[in-house]
Parts: sequence; C-alpha cells; structure tokens
Amino acid sequence: MNSRTTIAAILGAAIWARLACAQPPGGGGPGGGSGDGIWTRNAAFGEKETFDLCNGHQPQTGMYHHHLNPVCLRAQLNDNVVAVATGRLGTQYAEKTSGWTHSPILGWAFDGYPVYGPYGYSNPMDPTSAIKRVQPSFQLRNITQRQTLPAWVLPYEPSFPQNLTSSQYGPGVSSTYPLGRYVQDYDYVAGSGDLDQYNGRFTVTPDYPNGTYAYFVALASDGTPTFPYVINVQLYGTPESTNVTVASDAVDYFKNGALAQTASTDPRLASWYTTGAEQDARAISGFDPSAGSSTTWPTDAPSGVTISGGNSTPALGDTQRVRYDANSVYVNSNNLPSYTLGPWFEATMTGGVFMNWASSSSQLAQIVRSPSVPTTKSASGMGPVGMWVNGVAIFNTLDGGSYSNAAGIDEGGGGISARATHVSSASNERGPLAAGSLVSAYPEFNATLASSTETAGTTAWPTTLGGATVTVTDSTGAQLPAGIVYASPNQVNYQVPAAAAAGVGKVTITAGGTAVAGTVNIVATYPGLFTALFTAGAGSLAAGQTLTVNGSTEVTGYTSTTNASGGTVAAPINVSSGQVYLILYGTGIGTATTTATIGAVNATVAYSGPQGTYPGLDQVNLLIPSSLAGKGQVNVVVTAAGKPSNPVYVVIQ
Repeated sequence: MNSRTTIAAILGAAIWARLACAQPPGGGGPGGGSGDGIWTRNAAFGEKETFDLCNGHQPQTGMYHHHLNPVCLRAQLNDNVVAVATGRLGTQYAEKTSGWTHSPILGWAFDGYPVYGPYGYSNPMDPTSAIKRVQPSFQLRNITQRQTLPAWVLPYEPSFPQNLTSSQYGPGVSSTYPLGRYVQDYDYVAGSGDLDQYNGRFTVTPDYPNGTYAYFVALASDGTPTFPYVINVQLYGTPESTNVTVASDAVDYFKNGALAQTASTDPRLASWYTTGAEQDARAISGFDPSAGSSTTWPTDAPSGVTISGGNSTPALGDTQRVRYDANSVYVNSNNLPSYTLGPWFEATMTGGVFMNWASSSSQLAQIVRSPSVPTTKSASGMGPVGMWVNGVAIFNTLDGGSYSNAAGIDEGGGGISARATHVSSASNERGPLAAGSLVSAYPEFNATLASSTETAGTTAWPTTLGGATVTVTDSTGAQLPAGIVYASPNQVNYQVPAAAAAGVGKVTITAGGTAVAGTVNIVATYPGLFTALFTAGAGSLAAGQTLTVNGSTEVTGYTSTTNASGGTVAAPINVSSGQVYLILYGTGIGTATTTATIGAVNATVAYSGPQGTYPGLDQVNLLIPSSLAGKGQVNVVVTAAGKPSNPVYVVIQ
C-alpha cells in the first residue's frame, strides 16, 4: 500500500462536489465615521468578513468587540449553544434546537440595563411561560429608491427630514447596494416581534423576578444574527459618561482572581464572568492557524508586513476587578476574553490577513445601579455602548461608513469593493495556501468571477475556463497563469502554480473585461483534507477510501455511504478482517514529510504525496491501528512539514 491509487469514483462524487460547492465568507473592516451620515452602514454587512469565529474583531486601536451575537461567551455561560466542530480556526457553535432555557445576562449597556442572550419568556410578565427565541421588530423596507428615511430613525437623525432632498438621497437598491447594507434600510414595525425599537423590552427574568427593562441579542428564526443585533443606534436609558471616576468609597467585590466578600445576589455584581481572570488571553494568527493559539500575537507576521495592535506581552482575560458604591458598579478589564480570539482575515489586506489585531487595553466601565429613562433618547454612537460580562466591549450596529451622495460611494468604515476570498478547496478554510495546491475563490460585494459555468474537461487544467483567467502574482512579482478546475460566476477553483514563490501575493481573476483581486499568503506546505460531509456535533467526515488486505485478497471500501433517504453518512470501517488502510485525499501536502494520528494514536504512513492523476491533488495512505477496533467515531489528523491538517473523522467498528 505504498503506491498511488486512482480515485475517479470518489473524485466524481464527494471531492468533486467539494470543489464545486462551498459557503462563501462575508466582507470589510472597521473604521471611523464618514460620508453624509444619512445612510449609515450596517456593520454586519460591511465588516462580517473580519469577524473571528466568536463574531469579534477590532479597529486599528486594537479594541476587540462584538457588534452581534457573542457566541463564544454564550458557550462559556451555557446559553443554548452547542459546539459543532473544532479545527485550526477555532470552535464553531450552533443554536440548540430544543430544550431552551432563559438566557443569562451577557452584558450591561452604559445606560445601566442588562443585555440578555436570545432566549426569554414567551409572555414577558409570566416566568412560567414557555421559553422562546425573542424576536426583534424590524424588517427590510419595501423600497427600490433610497429617498426617504424610516420614521423610527428620525429621532436619531434629527437634522434630516423624512422626505430627503435629492442631494441627500442614497443609492438605488441594486445588487451592489442591496437592502440591508444601511441601517436606514430597516423599518420598525411595532408588535411584529417581541422587542422595541431599541431592541429591548420590560420583562421578568430569573435575575429580576419583579421585572426590568432589558436588551436582547437578536437572532432570526434560523439562528443567524439579525438587525439590530444587540443595541440599536439609540439607548433606551440615560447613558453614563465614558469618562469614569471611581468613587472614593467604592468597595471591592472581586479582585485579584477572587471574591473580596461573600457572593452577592445583586445581578449587577453577580453576573460578571471571572472564570478566566487568572488565565492569559490567547489568539490564533491568520498567517498560520495550524500553529494554534498563543499568549502573544502576532509572532509570525511576514517580514515587512505592518500591523496595528497586537499583544507583545501576555495579558489576563475576562473581568479583572469589580467595585461598587451606593450608586454604581465599576468594572475593570483588559478588554480581552478567556476564549480564544482570532484568526481574522480580510481579502484585500496583505496575505489575506486582517491587519488590525486585538490588544490588551485597560478598560473601566460604570454601570449605574438605578437606571433612568430620559424623554429624549441618546444616540448610542460609535465605539463602546456597553460591556459584556467578560469585560469585552459591546458595539452597536454601525461600522463607521455612510453613503456620500456627492461622491456616489460609501466613505469611511472598512473598504467595501468587489474582491475575491481564496480558501483551500479541501478544508474550505482561510489561511496560507501552498504552492501547487487546489484553491477555491468566492466573490464578495457583487464581484463576478466568470462569464459562464464550466468544468475542466481534462486533467491538464486549462488556463481559461468559463470565460475566466486566473493570474497569481507571487512575492517576487512574477505573474503566473493558474490552471482552472471549475469556473462559475460565484466560484472559481484553480491550482496555485507550483512555481509560485513563498510569501505574500495576489490573485487576479479576470472575466468579461473585469479584474477581481484578492490577496494570499503562499507557503511551501499547508495540508488540507477533503471532506464528504459536515454534521453539526460530529464535524467533517473524511472523503476517502479503505483497502483491506488479507493475504492475497484485497477489498476496497469507502469512508462514506448513502442511507435509505439518499443522504451521505459515515460507512463504518471493519479493522478485524486483515490490515486496513485508510486512503485520504487532500491538497497542500505535496512531497513533505508526513505523520498522522487516528483517534490520537500514531498511524503508519504507507504513502504520502501527489495522487498522480489530478494536478494539485494529494493522497495519504494510512495503516489503521487494529487497537482502534470498536472506537466508533475518531478524528484523523495528517501533519505535513510540522503543520497539522484540518481534522476529519471516520467511524471504526
């Protein structure tokens, strides 16, 4: 079993489907406010690309924050989420489908009111009523032209009339400027959901049996974040000054990793998350996610790359200190969580890596103990509008950009332009791309990657397909044509030229006279394994084969099969009938020295190298240890040139 095998059947099914289908990422990066300030951009539209798996990112100042669903904090607080997979980029979570409990307090707005997760009582005044996913009361407007403002936003933008003048118009609704791009694209429809225009309601909660006003994290019926996400552009209550002075008579409640007094039942004291207060924060770098997390970051930026922020010395995560007096609670943090941060990516920045990095910064928040409700509401504004219970900043829905009528474009905030994101065709992960490996490119912000849909008819990958060409410019400036496997307007799969020099580069996809660029980080080796199926809670099933050798008899099988409903499921592997080899397919491995584990047990690598028929496709043959009999689902990791692959699983009976 030290030779290559043909994989025509499996390539035509699981792997070929993987090369032709995947989920594209989102787009942009945070910055300061600019433009006319009338049509203000939605951070979930403009900045989503730069969010890590915990839905957090940071501006140039390094202030890590969440505009929406802080899913990793929710996991720490057991707020109705489950881990569905853990890989090189971190842990992915999904909403529980049943058995919901009332969400805990996740944070505090600077007006003194709590922020809960997405789940509350179906009857806000009845704690015995069923738990539901609390819904906001906003919906996209039914407009084709942006010439009027929704009524709910007028108090936030008092300088502008509802019926705008022509010099105040926004762009017409189009594929480039779709509905949802701007905050003003949403209508508030009272009674259509559970929450008011500030994204809160008066309700009883486990923490406030007599009731309180509270904000909620907003999720749609499918569990994805939905407008206005956490706190809208105005606060319900009166905000405290961000220039905080701790009262001289303030008493310590939590300090130096421990309670300074008996545990309190007051939610404003008891809700702060301090579990990781004596643990150093950790982050994963987008330059090499396979290296895992580190307490300092980035440590692997390529020579000459300029970054903003970062952490040169370890810093403690979570809330560090809690004090109080009769009027307020004062909270100190380093604005870093104890869950793993990063990696962060951005398709137009050097190497495809977001150049703003989270930094430790001393934060002090004041939460008033008796909130008040003003007649005239205050704009929540740019920057922090509250603090999550782990000491990380809460931001509202704005990203700092808005439309400029005179310029005819958005100004400020992160750059939004047609571009492409490039990921491993095998793992579908962002990060380094190996020379000679297979890559999938996806469009962002209305980019078009090809004129038509076409699959290569030969394994000598053509350099023009579907009207598209792909040019890789490497770190030496060499412009190299890439062979294309598959092309469509929404996806192009290609092979990075084997001659591409390591270092930061650029990939330009040209179709119909339009060039769409994206930046990449080219390395010698970065292993990715193909998958046949992703299942929440199980992870990614390996796309592969088995070969059972018993004397002169050889029996071939597969790691997956089709069930009675026509769905793909794992095929149990019997290791009791002879020597059984697991044949995996990947890319970015090449001829690098390779080791592997199956179920955390070292496995003999019988062959590792090019598959031989399909350029860019690699093959790894592993002898499955017989000691794994009966283990069921086990993870498989291939390490090439010291870099671990994305984990995949097989089932061993």
